[in-house]
Amino acid sequence: MQPTRVHMRVAALGVVILLVAGACQAASSPAPSGGASTGPGATAAASAPASAPASAPASAPASIPQGGTLSIGWNGEIQWLDPAIAYDVTSWPAERLMFEPLLAYDEGTKLVPLLADGMPTVSADGKAFMFKIHAGVKFVNEDGSVLREVTADDVAYSINRVLSPKMKPNPSPVASGFFGNIVGAADVLAGKTDTASGIKVIDPTTVEFDLVQADATFLNVMATPFASVVPKEVAGLDATAFSAKPVGTGPYLFKSYAKGQGATFVKNPSYWQAGQPYLDTIDFRTGQDDNAMLLQIEAGTLDMMGDPLPPAQFTDVTTNPAYTDQIHHHTLVNVDYVFMDTQQPNSGPFSNVKVRQAVNYAIDKAAILQITHNAGVAANCIFPPDLAGYDATCDPYPHDVAKAKALMKEAGFEAGFDTKFYTDTTDPDPQIGASIQQDLAAIGIRTQIVSQEFATFLDTIMTPHKAPIGWVGWFQDYPDPSDFIDPILSCATAVKGAANASLYCNKAVDDLAAAAKGETDSAKRIAAYQQIQKTIMADAPWAPFRTQEWYTLVSKRVGGFEIHPVWQYNVRALYIKPGS
Repeated sequence: MQPTRVHMRVAALGVVILLVAGACQAASSPAPSGGASTGPGATAAASAPASAPASAPASAPASIPQGGTLSIGWNGEIQWLDPAIAYDVTSWPAERLMFEPLLAYDEGTKLVPLLADGMPTVSADGKAFMFKIHAGVKFVNEDGSVLREVTADDVAYSINRVLSPKMKPNPSPVASGFFGNIVGAADVLAGKTDTASGIKVIDPTTVEFDLVQADATFLNVMATPFASVVPKEVAGLDATAFSAKPVGTGPYLFKSYAKGQGATFVKNPSYWQAGQPYLDTIDFRTGQDDNAMLLQIEAGTLDMMGDPLPPAQFTDVTTNPAYTDQIHHHTLVNVDYVFMDTQQPNSGPFSNVKVRQAVNYAIDKAAILQITHNAGVAANCIFPPDLAGYDATCDPYPHDVAKAKALMKEAGFEAGFDTKFYTDTTDPDPQIGASIQQDLAAIGIRTQIVSQEFATFLDTIMTPHKAPIGWVGWFQDYPDPSDFIDPILSCATAVKGAANASLYCNKAVDDLAAAAKGETDSAKRIAAYQQIQKTIMADAPWAPFRTQEWYTLVSKRVGGFEIHPVWQYNVRALYIKPGS
């Protein structure tokens, strides 16, 4: 859900207040969990029965109420309704209503089958994964008519489509980072062929993926929205066209979208999982003012708020006795950071590592936390506390203005310089930007704050050299440290349309990351990622400053909500309580 979780999953969010029904503690693991079988000819694990879909909440009643309309308010707009491209915190929840991959997560971080008919069979060397496709899964058109059943050809096409450099308006931001380890993927990425040799259709219901090297996270990748299955005759290589008329297998169908108003999703009458969907309609209201959303919530005309509560209202809401039993909070698996263009043209100041290190020393993290009412913890390195690989001793840049000034002098910028600092308009993001502006001014970096609407902001920071410096957040796509390296800090992602806003590229780090990803010894793997983190922090493409704490406000109308450790919230699982 950054940059592009910035989903991103860019995630440029502060304290998020939602109307939800419960909370659960996040968990994470260094390798995927689930029932994948191993060895040649091994029997695949049994799939979850259709009557007990993976998306059903653990606390759901035996008979989940059906019908009604759920409304969710968003400050920003839906960027894409194409799973090959979308990578932000507004688009992903919408996409997950319409599209489905082979695998999913249970209420925690355990991988379970979704479109797959059981967990895959895995070869003894961990390089081959064979999936059977669930029978009876249908692609359904916007009008509710059935297009046809899903086949293994669609699975193969969908992943090859993500790999394709011909995708418009730009290639997928994770093509190489997530799927580049598939045999033959390099040829697709290079434009030499349209299909990877390692994606094999065995028969209409069976597909095999062969990897170049063993990868402990491949199954996690196959549970991301990027691995969603789309119909090959409808989903071409134009993401704009497919976003306008999306067709998938999910519990809800796309009905309409108008910028500044929102999107409407309606019940899929031919959905393949018995008992779902729970709602008749889901109303995504986009382009909403934060204060207006708060008033709508108080008036009972809005069910959920997808953006931060206005900072000025935070204390009033969280200390109101009327909400005592309705407020829950949870520390996200996320990191907020200042990014700097490490490849700034014309030997610009941020191409100098000493300037970037100076920025790290200059930022007053305690002051930023005060803006968000201390909702979160200071982030000193890349990996957040609830992620495998977190290192509490990693703190290379304690707040030290004198040290920062000394580095600026060593870099040849003792007199400072002028630049623009980018943020989005969602509260409290501009206020955080203003705090960082003061910190930078103390060492001679004079910044002009540029606050942009979320869609414009994402385009700016995902276009090389448009934003020399700014701040954004990254939420996990899946519970593994590789997800905080490969999609946002690798050479493959230092391109237009990808989430690497700092354009960081260190081929030695890429080599270390590739080796760590294939390491089968858990302790060695974690140690490798901790060393990678230290190497990157020495290069200072980022100045991490916060891990967010997510506050939620329970709506008495909404049932089935639990804070999910991967998705944050799972809209598919929500329902309207009877009599509300």
